[in-house]
Amino acid sequence: MNLSRFKPLAGFLAIFLLGAIARAWQFGTIPPGISADEASIGLDAYYLLTYGVDRYGMSYPVHLISWGSGQNALYAYLIMPVIALNELNIDSIRLPMLVAGILSLPLIYLVGRKIVNEQFGLIAMFLLAISPWHVIASRWAVESNIFPFVFLAGFTLFLYSDNANRFFVAACASFGLSMYAYGTSYAAVPIFLSISVPLWIYTKRMRFAQAILGLGVFLLVSLPILVFIAVNVLSLPGARLGSLTIPRLPVEARYISLGSMFDQTPLQKMGENAQTLWRLLWTQTDDFAWNRVKPFGYFYTVTFPLALLGLSFSLARIYRKTQRAEYHLLLLAWLLASVCIGLINPVNLTRVNLIFTPLILYIGLFLFELKERIPPALPVGGAVLLLAFFLFQRAYYGTEHQRKLRVAFNSGIIPAIEFAVEKSEDAAVCFTETVPSSYVYVLFSQKPGPSALAQEMRSAEWLYPFDYPQNPARYPRQLGQFHFKTEDCKTDPNAMYILLLGETPPTDLDYRIKKFDRFQVYLPKE
Repeated sequence: MNLSRFKPLAGFLAIFLLGAIARAWQFGTIPPGISADEASIGLDAYYLLTYGVDRYGMSYPVHLISWGSGQNALYAYLIMPVIALNELNIDSIRLPMLVAGILSLPLIYLVGRKIVNEQFGLIAMFLLAISPWHVIASRWAVESNIFPFVFLAGFTLFLYSDNANRFFVAACASFGLSMYAYGTSYAAVPIFLSISVPLWIYTKRMRFAQAILGLGVFLLVSLPILVFIAVNVLSLPGARLGSLTIPRLPVEARYISLGSMFDQTPLQKMGENAQTLWRLLWTQTDDFAWNRVKPFGYFYTVTFPLALLGLSFSLARIYRKTQRAEYHLLLLAWLLASVCIGLINPVNLTRVNLIFTPLILYIGLFLFELKERIPPALPVGGAVLLLAFFLFQRAYYGTEHQRKLRVAFNSGIIPAIEFAVEKSEDAAVCFTETVPSSYVYVLFSQKPGPSALAQEMRSAEWLYPFDYPQNPARYPRQLGQFHFKTEDCKTDPNAMYILLLGETPPTDLDYRIKKFDRFQVYLPKE
């Protein structure tokens, strides 16, 4: 028996197990608490599943209104079957993201095997398995984190498409779905297709009729979101497509307020965005604890030059027109589409998440080419990266980073709300303004009926943090017994308060205090 035939399989299984454990360990409890975006999209998924409308009373919207400036809808629809099986909770909200993160590992293996060979596929899979960015993104459910997975699925199908199969049609369906995953797809996906489809036709891997069919599927799948974009860019009334709702957002959409093409000086804005993109890729960090663990970055801080070297090796293969050069051109199209995101938007590690998969592939290509010249480089490099991965894991689960995550994910707010409601007997419950998104936690906890809620949401007085009307985290002043401005409760001796540690009520009354991690509930003694 030739045991060497089983080595690739053993390597695949070992890497897959490593990546799956890194993403699933203490699933649902780390990050602690729940982010406002997770609560918001989980809440809308619950209402859509249970009542067929979102919290604003809209039937199956193609884009959620959420905070006012919108929230991408695809992930809400992916959550719905899990909620049906497991009710609305943090596990249900995060499970589809976890599954997507784990399934990305075999997908990038298939990509690497097609671009170079099986060994490179294993290298690419290993690098994605230990990537700090990908581990972190797989563990919580901000809806934009699903975009790289859906795009990777489409890219894999595209890479394997030819005249003998229908993979291109399936790829276009996946790319169409990705338009509902994250707003950056509105530019990145069309740019990628405008480069890659002519390339596949030119290399005779695709007939013109196939291209028309696939692009027709893409347009059909993405048509509702394209109408949504037009409605909000041109300030048109909302529309209906059967049971689907095309909402007109009540405030300016994020893709408009952030897009450089809508700025008064677009070229200057693009230049500023390019500097931000370069700085982020080079330093591998931003200001958000939910995106990174210092000092590990998206891939261990010092590796961006290695990605550039890997890119140079890939460009050399394209220039020499070596075997599989067209696959490297397809990967380059992915990179260019991702760079365009950074020119159009001021980016952070979330907004530019599409670029990290090709960068990881280019780092892998550098290691592969180095191994061809210096064979011991691969095991030595692998050992160094495993050590870095161990240090990253220790820091991620460490006390200091978990303290930051408890702040970022408002740990303790749901139990605090449930306790206050139990004790309130319909008295006013007043929230700290320093957590302006607290109203969505109230809805997540209490789940009021959709008709009454939609009416309250339509008639609510909306407040904006920092006096910024385009802020996506707008919040109502009051919903029923819940008040989100503490000064509204100053004259009510029976009012209860949910405040952050260190905050106190705006009255001189005596209170009993119950603590819930970062929050404390103040109950009037009498």
